[in-house]
Amino acid sequence: MSADRQHRLALILLIVGAMLISASGVYVKLSETGPTSTGFYRMFLSMPVYWIVLLIEARQQRSSPQLAPARPISRRAWAALWIGGFFLATDLIAWHWAMKYISVAAATLLACTAPIWVALLGFLFLGERFSAKFLSGLAISIAGVTLLILGGSQGLSMNDGLGVLLGILAAISYAFYLRGVKAARDTLRVSQMMFWNAVIASAVLAPIALATESEVIPHSMAGWGAVIGLAMTSQVIGQGLIGWSMAHLSAAFSSVTLLMTPVASAVLAWITLGETLTALQIGGGVAVLVGIVLAKPAARQTAAVTAEDAATPSKRVAA
Repeated sequence: MSADRQHRLALILLIVGAMLISASGVYVKLSETGPTSTGFYRMFLSMPVYWIVLLIEARQQRSSPQLAPARPISRRAWAALWIGGFFLATDLIAWHWAMKYISVAAATLLACTAPIWVALLGFLFLGERFSAKFLSGLAISIAGVTLLILGGSQGLSMNDGLGVLLGILAAISYAFYLRGVKAARDTLRVSQMMFWNAVIASAVLAPIALATESEVIPHSMAGWGAVIGLAMTSQVIGQGLIGWSMAHLSAAFSSVTLLMTPVASAVLAWITLGETLTALQIGGGVAVLVGIVLAKPAARQTAAVTAEDAATPSKRVAA
């Protein structure tokens, strides 16, 4: 498959992944456990699926020696896995707890500043430079998310300082997670990356859930269905597609494209819950799409970045 076709496929799968993780809020609301415990089940219940995929890949390798073997995990890859797993756990904790102090709309808006932090991390520590076209797309997309949230029925309440700090922490943590995923996918298969991220995040979430929450085990079949659905839909499939896509797209552009998540959430609420989409929300959704199109790098630029990644340059234009 050509690099251009891989790039188009990666973009499509990234958008599908964003739509799938948009359903996570519904599962969290249906969960019978505390917010951190719900995050733990999301990661822990996904591990067996990743393990089965790893076993299937190992069996295919034994039966077909011509297939490329899985690379051993290097120190750099382990560092990327720990960054990804730890900060994914931090993101889940911070975002879930932020909604206890400020409105869901406010927490969502703060979490959607993650692309800013992704770009800032790349600029400060990875020598990435961004085109005016990309920065314009980023600004338009975030403005669109703001309109989408302001146009909804929920109030934008940010009158609790701790809640605001937790929302910002969630955004920064997700930015580090995306950077960790991108670095891990440079050398690891998506199954390896997702399995070890789940192991690390589960190890971080479990003791915190036990120490801070009383409701740590679902008490009905509906409760178990909520956490299993969250793990399978949002984590295994949604984050799996995102993880695969990030081997072919820049972390900065991927983070902008993931702003499709609140758009998909609004559409899902309209379809399943009958929540009316206002003109302001529709305009915000259109703005997000326009911003993503603007932020998308040209095909020749994508190829240049891929070649530069292979050469490990000190500075490069990321988007």
